[in-house]
Amino acid sequence: MKGKKTSTIAGFLAIISTLVFAACGEDSSVEVSSDQRDSGYDDELSSSSAKRTSVQTTFELGSCSYANENERLYVTDEDDYFTCSYSYADGFYTWINSKKINSSSSYGQDCITVFANNGYEVVCVGDVTSSGSSPSSSSSVTHYTNVSDVWNGKMEKPITDYIDGRNYMLIYTAEELAYFADQVTNKGETGLNAKLMQHIRLNPDNMVDENGNLLLSQSSLNEWTPIGGGTSSITYNGVFDGNGYVVSGIYVNKPAFERAGFIGTLGGTSTSDSGHVLFLGIENSYVVGGDQVGGIVGRMNRAEVQQVFNRKSYVKGAEYVGGIVGYKNSGWLYYAYNSGMVVSSGNRASGIVGYNDNASTSIIVSYNVGFLIAPNKGRTAGVSTSTNSSKDCFYLDQSDRDIESNGAEQKSEYFMQGIDFVSTLNGLSYKNIWQLDNGNVNDGFPVFTWERIILK
Repeated sequence: MKGKKTSTIAGFLAIISTLVFAACGEDSSVEVSSDQRDSGYDDELSSSSAKRTSVQTTFELGSCSYANENERLYVTDEDDYFTCSYSYADGFYTWINSKKINSSSSYGQDCITVFANNGYEVVCVGDVTSSGSSPSSSSSVTHYTNVSDVWNGKMEKPITDYIDGRNYMLIYTAEELAYFADQVTNKGETGLNAKLMQHIRLNPDNMVDENGNLLLSQSSLNEWTPIGGGTSSITYNGVFDGNGYVVSGIYVNKPAFERAGFIGTLGGTSTSDSGHVLFLGIENSYVVGGDQVGGIVGRMNRAEVQQVFNRKSYVKGAEYVGGIVGYKNSGWLYYAYNSGMVVSSGNRASGIVGYNDNASTSIIVSYNVGFLIAPNKGRTAGVSTSTNSSKDCFYLDQSDRDIESNGAEQKSEYFMQGIDFVSTLNGLSYKNIWQLDNGNVNDGFPVFTWERIILK
């Protein structure tokens, strides 16, 4: 549990409206565009109090949209209530179920429990009335229930479920992720599918700074072996669905590995053994290898990588180093962003893909704002060091160094942090999957609408 400052109930409701919540029913959700959302959001939150109405059953909740955001409907004599709130991950307004806690509870405050994702958050507002040592009157009690504990170095077998025609291992903990990786790497189960069910932490959040300096002793860290082992002998051919969650604290320090990343090698040489990675983010990680090093995938063969990101991680290798993929032999990569530092000690450091060997399968609608380093006149590129290997891609102007474009467009920080860049990305994508970084998790640069907010 950890304290969190809150002020008024109206302020608390504003916080709730930025979290990711499950809808109470399909008929009570309304999808809106980002422009429509922005136009009415500030006006709605400026109200000092939310509308309160009593209903007998949840079937009487009615519509939920930007027009009645923060409206509160009480059910069953005010034991339960629902608040009309916005889900950034899904782009919908929806009713959020909350339960009131008696003010004489052990918290010593007026508290409510907000149910979200796979857990709940207890938020308290008002003066503390309990005796003894207690937090200040603006404190709250929070349970971190959509983020795993830091990996203990062990393995646990996850449960499985049949989803959309495939069996998936459902990953709730770092130990379950380690079990899945071991099955692929050491047990020959290269076609296993996995779906993250919450944010996974392999090491503490303060493991590395933005310049790639380890802040904790290496002996205290859990070292991650890339899925597939980081060599050419094992390829991962399954589906890894991040489900909107983040794997953080990845620590790979194997300069001899020829294919280093969260995943070593993705996909084989034919469509029958292709691999897929989607809706996944990595963050606050440290990935060091030899050749073909990427934040998410070291080497990508006939595979698909889409809607992924590397945020504030450090990626380093000798040659063919990319924020997302080190070496792309074939396959398809689209809708990605990188804001982590990428370093090549030899040649070819790129924001998205270190080297794209098959330019006919382009890197599509992606952007890089991460710092790129390749000393001794090594090649650096905003998206990829391969000529004409990207389409509708962008990179941040780094005026102090020579960065190759290779089909991507150089843009200013001012432009890339604004609504015009979000509109540009959405216009080039299959639907509106990009939005402003209102939560300031990516230094003001666009993020995906499906990213699940960590409950703190």
